[in-house]
Amino acid sequence: MELFLLLTKHIIADYFLQFGWMIKDKGTYGAWGGIAHAKLHGLLTFVVLAACGISPLWALLMGALDSLLHYHIDYMKSNFWKEKKLTAADQKYWMAHGADQYLHMLTYYLIIGLI
Repeated sequence: MELFLLLTKHIIADYFLQFGWMIKDKGTYGAWGGIAHAKLHGLLTFVVLAACGISPLWALLMGALDSLLHYHIDYMKSNFWKEKKLTAADQKYWMAHGADQYLHMLTYYLIIGLI
């Protein structure tokens, strides 16, 4: 159940609740938009895990881990796009996007393994 809820959380945070001001900042280390996006992921991971009966401290730690990993995965992808001057019309853009999403899914497997 936790994995299903984390994957549902992911699509909500990565697609429905990610706004332009977040996206434009993800390639600048320490910029607020990328941090806010990653913190949203961490907060929602905490909520999902707490709702599944995981202890609040452990849920908080896993939320922080998700936030930290999500931020750096997005940062690397965004800078790859920027360095290569890629747009949605380029195959490498979608390859990087797919790798980014795969790494986020692996993060959830790591979290499940740790809990």
